[in-house]
Amino acid sequence: MKKNILLMASVLLLGFAVQSHEGHDHNGPAGVQAPKGGIIKGNEDTYVEVVSRGKDLKVYLYDKDLKPVDPKSYNVSAKVQLPKVKKAEDLALTLKDNVLEATYDAKKAHRYTLHLSLKSPKEEHADTLKYTIEPKK
Repeated sequence: MKKNILLMASVLLLGFAVQSHEGHDHNGPAGVQAPKGGIIKGNEDTYVEVVSRGKDLKVYLYDKDLKPVDPKSYNVSAKVQLPKVKKAEDLALTLKDNVLEATYDAKKAHRYTLHLSLKSPKEEHADTLKYTIEPKK
């Protein structure tokens, strides 16, 4: 008899716990889908997408409606940092067809951090966005 009561109480409590988490998201609003399939992050007025293919990196800039913007009007710089290395090294970005491009050899590291400093023409300050890049062979 005690086992049946204990079992029923457990089932009821579990049911309430499951229902209390239904219907809302603890992680906030759904994320933005990256148009090119990369990693996308944003600041006040711009989304920045990074696409990594082997050693090649491409950086795309979008407005808040995910329409491409001209990178010439932005001040963008990049640094890369390997795991267990404290100092980040500069990475040269070149502009080609409204896309910022770079090449980086991760020296057999399974991942590295890309630091992008971005100053929008609409803002007075620069924002730094961090991306964890896992190069695919």
